[in-house]
Amino acid sequence: MTRPIALLTVQIVAVTAILACLVTLAALHPWRLDLTPERRFTLSPYTREVLARIAGEVRVTAFYSSQEPATRREMADLLALYHDARPDLTVRLYDLDRNPGVAKQLHVVSYNTAIVESAERRERVDPVNEENLTAVLRAVAGTPSVVTYFVVGHGEHDPRAGDERSSAAEAARALGLEGFQVRVVEGAARIPHDAGLVVLAGPTHELLPAEVDALAGYVTAGGSLLLLCDPGTPPSVAGLLRRFGIELAADLVVDEQARLFGSDGLFARVAYLNQTLLPDGGEVQALLPEAQSLRLVDATDVTADYLAMTGETSWSDVDRRIGEAGGAAFRSGRDRRGPLPVAAFARVKGPDGRQGRVVAVGDADFVTNSHLDLLGNRDFLLASAGLVARSEGLASARPSAPPAGTFSPLTLTAREGRSLFWSVVVAPTALLAAAAFAVARRRAG
Repeated sequence: MTRPIALLTVQIVAVTAILACLVTLAALHPWRLDLTPERRFTLSPYTREVLARIAGEVRVTAFYSSQEPATRREMADLLALYHDARPDLTVRLYDLDRNPGVAKQLHVVSYNTAIVESAERRERVDPVNEENLTAVLRAVAGTPSVVTYFVVGHGEHDPRAGDERSSAAEAARALGLEGFQVRVVEGAARIPHDAGLVVLAGPTHELLPAEVDALAGYVTAGGSLLLLCDPGTPPSVAGLLRRFGIELAADLVVDEQARLFGSDGLFARVAYLNQTLLPDGGEVQALLPEAQSLRLVDATDVTADYLAMTGETSWSDVDRRIGEAGGAAFRSGRDRRGPLPVAAFARVKGPDGRQGRVVAVGDADFVTNSHLDLLGNRDFLLASAGLVARSEGLASARPSAPPAGTFSPLTLTAREGRSLFWSVVVAPTALLAAAAFAVARRRAG
């Protein structure tokens, strides 16, 4: 064997060995980069947290149509992600038309449907997507449902109003996927005995004294109350919160620097969550339209703490001068600089060792259909409801709902919008203009 052939042989063997090592490392330590807008090839942190909490054997049986290969592939990819994250999760995928016996046994008659089984419990997922599948897995894994009553009759956002922008229908649907059985009660003079959570989403009219006493008695007896209060909340509602050591500041939070692109500066951005109450809340940044701040006051048998704070660029307009000509400017010595508390959590000691819980948020519009899907508003609502009703606020980012159209929504602050404009529009245009000028000068010379 000549020397060049020997060297070539050694090089081929070395390259082969290197490639084999790379393949082995990739198999032992897989890493995936998901560049799709809706993150379709990556499970959300919330889904991974739910999977980590599952105890016992769980089986997922999904059915597809052979005439829809794209849907089948999407379903198979999604189930593979769940199995990779939880290897002991049993996953089966069947063609509905070719496996009528299995389908009949599980009472399945439609495509894109899955059955989740655990012990004696069986739940249906239709259609199969991460949002629905994770919700069912959490329910099957043993998370108890919570009967939740939205109080109406005082101008609150109504969960029954359907597609209206100011309704809380989408919020009710999101809560339903988390195991909250949403119902409606007219007035609060009598709280239903099966209420696990009571929600007042932005009352604009006064509560009757009997209603205030009923809500206070409900909490003292160990109930859970989620109270969302816009600026200008009626005094009766503010007085109810004061019983639980939470006082509404009746101001207006302003944040010009963190405002949404193309909007005014009255969106209060939640920059910090209490890591003691919500250990996994670092990713949640809610956006509260026209919020007021809160403060804690002394109250008998109450232990309270702040739940959410705005950023350092925010400030409190204590007189709510939004209607003044030219807008409101910060007044040193009068207004207050951020960070500002916009949500609080209180534990209320009652008789017989019972403990009621209250979460108050200084804004109610963030749960409406028009604002629920802005940034982390949905996650913030669900984390708050879980904290007050279950003492386990899971604030990890939830799986996003499938986009309604071709494009995914993009939410930018004013600063991010300006940066994008300068980097994508102005800078390339300036470079092209400079290059064209240089070429023209060279030709002219």
